[in-house]
Amino acid sequence: MSIKIYSFYNNKGGVGKTTLCSVASSLYAKNNPDKQVLVIDMCPQANISQFLLGGGHVGYQTNQKLQSQATRKNIVGFIDWLLKGNADFKTPQTSYKINVSPYNSHIPNNLYLIAGDSFLESMSLALNYAVLNPSNLNVWKEYMTSIKRLCRHELETNKYEKMTVFIDCNPSFSIYTQMALVSSDYLIIPMMADFTSIEGIKGILMMLYGEYSSSAQKKYAANILTFHKQVKDFDVNLPIMYKFVFNNFIANLGIATAYQSIKKELIQFCFRQYQTVPDLFAEVDSPPSSEEDWADIFVSDVKDFHTSGKVSASLGIPLHELPQQSKYVMPDGKNVTLPQTNYREALEQVNNFVSKI
Repeated sequence: MSIKIYSFYNNKGGVGKTTLCSVASSLYAKNNPDKQVLVIDMCPQANISQFLLGGGHVGYQTNQKLQSQATRKNIVGFIDWLLKGNADFKTPQTSYKINVSPYNSHIPNNLYLIAGDSFLESMSLALNYAVLNPSNLNVWKEYMTSIKRLCRHELETNKYEKMTVFIDCNPSFSIYTQMALVSSDYLIIPMMADFTSIEGIKGILMMLYGEYSSSAQKKYAANILTFHKQVKDFDVNLPIMYKFVFNNFIANLGIATAYQSIKKELIQFCFRQYQTVPDLFAEVDSPPSSEEDWADIFVSDVKDFHTSGKVSASLGIPLHELPQQSKYVMPDGKNVTLPQTNYREALEQVNNFVSKI
């Protein structure tokens, strides 16, 4: 059996993590029917669960029903079980995933979901107390690696030999985000072409990897307990940076010129980090010798989905399924026409990105 776990994360919000994760996971499942694809919703807003479970109002109501069950079969149900003295588990008592296709016929039948739950944020305080248990020095490591062990259990409960996991993370560096990241193998970082995205990447380097942008920050961090110190003390693995995805770019000439200018600066910044700390990045057969070579390996573009994105999210129809029709009826009964040129390029770029996973 083999498992690969990808986290979609950026310390900056609003960069399209959930959209990219939903589009990529559903297409990946279609392209790899021999693998179990598991989506874990680690965001209290539960937007990716809403999309996968039918989109719009339908997906929201379906997820609300899952949350209303006495024993939640979702991410909160799992964390609640951990908090009841089970952080050192080898095998959970139950499965926390659901097969998505019975809820949404547009989703491949090999895609499973550990659904999100709005109560996740409310569990942060209990989790923070739990991992600082002085009577169990290993408890921090047990919680931080619990998602990886959960994935192993979920793979063992069905017919598949291989599993690929997509985790949609919350932008905050909360304890449940830390649990997702420590359990991951690879980090996919969606970005927008704006200067705040640089700060988001600086946040990842600082909080996750202990790489500080100034000597003053490094000096200050030396005197406080940080996540990275815990990582070193407990000798746990961190995900390697796998892909930087410029998400939702727009082809309009004026906007595109400004976009490319800022994008170049972002690539320059990321390439400098690669030159300084290459071990934080995915290994490649032939190490890049230039900024352009590095970008060819580590950077992907995904075009803005425009109207197709709104239709996809509202109806729970993955982007790769939309070309099957040219007209769709929205939840309010209005008809929407999708000119193929609006999403053809976006779909090509999504296909290109997913082929590299």
